[in-house]
Amino acid sequence: MTSPRDASRPTSWWWTQPTPTFQPLDSGLDTDVLIVGGGITGITLAYTLAEKGASVGLLESGYLAGEASGRNAGFLLAAPAEPYRERVEFWGREGARAVLQIGRRSHQRLRELVQRHGIDCDYEQKGSLRLSRSSVETEDIRASLPELRHDGFPMREVPVAEVVPAVAQPLFDAAFEVPEDGQVHPVKLQHGIAVAAIEKGARIHAHSRVTHARWQAGLWEVHANGQTARARTLVIATNAHTPQLIPALAPFIAPRRGQMLATEPLTERITSQPAYAQYGYQYWCQTPSGRLIIGGWRDVDFDAEVGFDTQPTERIQSAIEGGLAQLVPAGAAIEHRWAGTMGFARDGRPLVGWLDAAHHLAICGGFTGHGMGMAAACTLDLAELLEFKRAPGIASFDPHRFPDLRQRHEGIIVLGAGA
Repeated sequence: MTSPRDASRPTSWWWTQPTPTFQPLDSGLDTDVLIVGGGITGITLAYTLAEKGASVGLLESGYLAGEASGRNAGFLLAAPAEPYRERVEFWGREGARAVLQIGRRSHQRLRELVQRHGIDCDYEQKGSLRLSRSSVETEDIRASLPELRHDGFPMREVPVAEVVPAVAQPLFDAAFEVPEDGQVHPVKLQHGIAVAAIEKGARIHAHSRVTHARWQAGLWEVHANGQTARARTLVIATNAHTPQLIPALAPFIAPRRGQMLATEPLTERITSQPAYAQYGYQYWCQTPSGRLIIGGWRDVDFDAEVGFDTQPTERIQSAIEGGLAQLVPAGAAIEHRWAGTMGFARDGRPLVGWLDAAHHLAICGGFTGHGMGMAAACTLDLAELLEFKRAPGIASFDPHRFPDLRQRHEGIIVLGAGA
């Protein structure tokens, strides 16, 4: 059964077509694992746990894939937009390599699920572009190429004229291609995985806002919609919204707004691959229908692009329109504008693992704008960790890498506020 478009639905272009209906929680629920949050993280974790035979439930406060996971550009990228050499200097070799490996494995996992279940989501592995706006940015990216090759992730420089329309070529100093990256319709992808998870026995409920949770007598009791869900293990997969459920995590995961727009279908092909520019602050892709999806420009107004408000702003939208005019000087009608809230981790790497292993409380969030490209592999490994097995792929994402978080979360047994 599908739901028609209505005014309460998310405003991104990805939400313009009918979608499956996921019912609210309307009765008690008892599961092995309960997930709070129905974006790419919660959905892929629910599928993975159900596939392993676990009893799993998921509660999402709004529409499934209705927040950042359904308001992005649909990129599937192995490497973050920032120059890799900087990531090595900041995180160390092992930490930087772990991010690349998670990105590669996430893409592989999502491709596998698309193919296994025949999910119609416009998936294509077409590579991606990094376009530099200045000679300084060019040199930063070039300096990263040996580091990337060393760690098994080839990026190659290509002529700007081969990948950018002639009218826009003077805007860019250089171009670099990552051949293994891809593009997808994010909402169709996630809803397809959710339907497959339900078929495997997962209980997935939209419009079921968690208001309170407490560890009691060896179980988590979670309250939503006037109902009580009980589980041995609780996983927080609310990304940017995590501090609303666990206020003490506010110093570690901060909400940052990202804005986008979509044009009418264009007759010309502006790009054949997802593209990043200006150190990742600008990005665009073109859908099979010819629409240009373009967004970012958050660096124009850093101070304003914080918090949970998802209303587009005139200043950022004007900046995006300026970028659109550079790529399409003849002009293009704008059909949709939207914004979403991303969860930015304090050191740029997600928090994945136990918050309180003694009380079976785990987290998977803080993807710093790269949830679509990282979550699917993080949840594969987290599913192992929930069985108290080793999960080396996410070892560098352990929340307790922050000493002050360890001090805050010894013996956490009560969660509150909206999720």
